[in-house]
Amino acid sequence: MDLIIEKTIEALKKNRFSAYYAENSEQALDIVKSLIKKGEKVDRGGSETIKQIGALDYILNGDFDYKDPYQETNPEKKEKLFQERFLCDTFLCSANAIISDGRLYNEDGICSRVAPLLFGPKQVIVVAGKNKIVNTVEEAKRRVQTTAAPLNAKRLETGTPCTIDGVCHSCKSDKRICCSTVITSFNRIPNRIKVIIVNENLGM
Repeated sequence: MDLIIEKTIEALKKNRFSAYYAENSEQALDIVKSLIKKGEKVDRGGSETIKQIGALDYILNGDFDYKDPYQETNPEKKEKLFQERFLCDTFLCSANAIISDGRLYNEDGICSRVAPLLFGPKQVIVVAGKNKIVNTVEEAKRRVQTTAAPLNAKRLETGTPCTIDGVCHSCKSDKRICCSTVITSFNRIPNRIKVIIVNENLGM
């Protein structure tokens, strides 16, 4: 285990997050499987990391109560599915950055990802590659502005200025995906937020 990963995991534990180490995507998926029970109501944020480790395929094909809001084309039904995720047993997502002192850093558009991270689901599982570990809040913000937001905006075809030159313009576009900043410093409800750090570069 890299020293920076070890340091980050220990810091997360001190902040009362349940923290896990996975050597690769396969091990990360095994941990996810061990944390979700059959029949649970499961939901997930729009995370490439969750797809990359195979967790999305797992919940799609497993014995779970899962309705994918990202496949819903009706706006009203899609919004209702987003609202219902507050009532799920397990919510899967990633983080834009993990600060090495044990804090989670996220920026979101409509907050359908960060809101259930903060409140609602009985269990939240955050999976992140080692490439998302940074040392300061400033580095976390810079990572979002220069890497995560432009790449995700391009993937989502938002048409925001950052999709053209890869630079954040603090734009006023109605498609902007970095509208709210959330730093999760402490897990008040023991064992609710679980963080899996994978010794691979994952996500954006």
